[in-house]
Amino acid sequence: MCGICGILNFNEKKEVDKGLIRRMTSLLKHRGPDDEGYYISTHIGLGVRRLSVIDVTGGHQPMSNENRSVWVVLNGEIYNYRELREQLEKRGHKFKTLSDTEVIPHLYEELGKELIKELHGMFAFALWDSREHAFFLVRDRIGIKPLFYRIDREKLVFASEIKSLLRDPTFKRELNFQALHHYLSYLYVPGPDTLFKGIKKLQPAHILEYKDGEIFLQRYWSLPVGSKIIGGAGEEDRSYKAPEDQKTPAEPRDEKFYSEGLVEILQRSVKRHLVSDVPLGVFLSGGIDSSALVAFTSRVSEQPVKTFSIGFKNAGHYDERRYAKLISERFATDHYEFEVEPRALDILPMLIKHFDEPFADPSAIPTYYLAKLAREQVTVALSGTGGDEIFAGYRRYLIDNLIRYYSKLPAMLQHYFEKLSKHLPVSRTSSLGEYFLLFKKFLECRNLPPNLRHITAISFFTEDLKQSLYDPSVPYFKGLRPSDEVMIQYYRKAVGLADLDKTLYADFHTFLPDDLLVKEDRMTMAVSLEGRVPFLDHELVEFAALIPSDLKVKGLTTKYIFKKAMTGILPSQVINRKKHGFGVPLAEWFRADLKPLVEEVLLGERMQRRGFFNLDYVRLLIEEHQKGLHDYSQHLWALLIFELWHREYMDASGPVEE
Repeated sequence: MCGICGILNFNEKKEVDKGLIRRMTSLLKHRGPDDEGYYISTHIGLGVRRLSVIDVTGGHQPMSNENRSVWVVLNGEIYNYRELREQLEKRGHKFKTLSDTEVIPHLYEELGKELIKELHGMFAFALWDSREHAFFLVRDRIGIKPLFYRIDREKLVFASEIKSLLRDPTFKRELNFQALHHYLSYLYVPGPDTLFKGIKKLQPAHILEYKDGEIFLQRYWSLPVGSKIIGGAGEEDRSYKAPEDQKTPAEPRDEKFYSEGLVEILQRSVKRHLVSDVPLGVFLSGGIDSSALVAFTSRVSEQPVKTFSIGFKNAGHYDERRYAKLISERFATDHYEFEVEPRALDILPMLIKHFDEPFADPSAIPTYYLAKLAREQVTVALSGTGGDEIFAGYRRYLIDNLIRYYSKLPAMLQHYFEKLSKHLPVSRTSSLGEYFLLFKKFLECRNLPPNLRHITAISFFTEDLKQSLYDPSVPYFKGLRPSDEVMIQYYRKAVGLADLDKTLYADFHTFLPDDLLVKEDRMTMAVSLEGRVPFLDHELVEFAALIPSDLKVKGLTTKYIFKKAMTGILPSQVINRKKHGFGVPLAEWFRADLKPLVEEVLLGERMQRRGFFNLDYVRLLIEEHQKGLHDYSQHLWALLIFELWHREYMDASGPVEE
């Protein structure tokens, strides 16, 4: 894994600022502590910090072809590089290293930008072709690896993290209020925007090309759903073509076909993801996804698999270590367990520093602690991220079936439940409290159209709440697009599909790349650990997308077909256990440890002087949460993260050097 950055001046006679390239690169040291490298040629400069995983001693970047006319910097891994290298050597290409990166410039010589279709892995890379004066930025199909860029009249600047782009003294930091509007709804910033005006995320499955003074943005892969291939957001799309050896049904098949196919393809994916020249392990929560990774890794590993779990002191239902121990014993892993007492006051500065823009998914906290534990033993770790998104594992995916069952209840009973819901306690301190909150959310959205049900279920600050939150005198909040549109655009593209497939399609293009994979990348890279996600191997993603929705959710069973596939491989206690999020006791923190901080920060002079928000409304949120009248923990966390981020990145000139 690496951190990459670079500058392309549009005027070919204008030299790149070598010092700036080095300063940009230095801010990515945590992503690659082992090595650094540069390519600078008049108007273009590339920088890289390397975490050595494949060809540890010889894999120095940037890398080129034989005559040094094509140069590449890569963040990520190309899992099929050995097969590609063998094919290229047969065609006469000469390699200097054993690195996966080196196949890219040689493959480019053969295929041009079509090389992307041959790559199997997680990647973000920049490629410079000095003969054709062509420059490319490429991001993998799913969005596992990040890539940011900005363009002005004179140049294009890119980097793995925003902090690197901020080193450019010509960039003026301005807040993107539309992105802030969306952040408050979803707790993350949906792509392609960032909180900085002028800085964009390169979207998953996209390539940005600069040639002859023009810039082109193109989609090169689309997700197949059911029997349909759904296009992108206006860029050119290629048609889906399954690999010849892939079990892709032309028409719906039986459960046996899908369950056997899942086992075969997941085993193949895990085997690919084990390619490494350094120690490797698995994050083990005890859930079905991470447990499946342990099972399949154990099948092909010659040594006991290293597994890692954490638990929190006094965490109650947040602690899942007993299931992790069950799997560890079943597959005889070399298991490491750590109990932490997370201190929000200690960890907040780290969160602000590594995300570079507001990110309020609190599961980033346990992810960081888990990565920190694993890094003491390994350099690479597999995680189960993506399993819930491709197999429909969240409870919110049950809502359509729940509504059908609920509508059959007598009207008197429905009326009783609705009255009862107003008096249910609102607390996440127990599983029962979680279910009460879910029931309230269910009643809130049960009469809405399917797309709005989903949006309501995942939104925190709704449009109405945001209007109460915003100071009416602030002009920047006028005329903003509703945050519902972030999701609705994907529902429109998925017209004709089952409601569940539409929801999965929307989550795949928003929540997955902009929340889960951002969290995975930043929290592992914060400790220089390479995180890999076998469930997001594009072969498995494509196969899962073609499975009929009624085999993903059956009755009130989520992940039905995956659970069926894992029967006989995993213990029934793990397969049939209730799903728990990877969370922290945030609601309790705001009533205890974080109470003084939240009042000081959210009601203080700096917040008042900033003038964005109605502090009377913020005070109401705090008071009602602390009295237990409502659970506003996520709302308060989002505001706290935003304010602390603004102080560091907008009021000041953060971040500082590594």
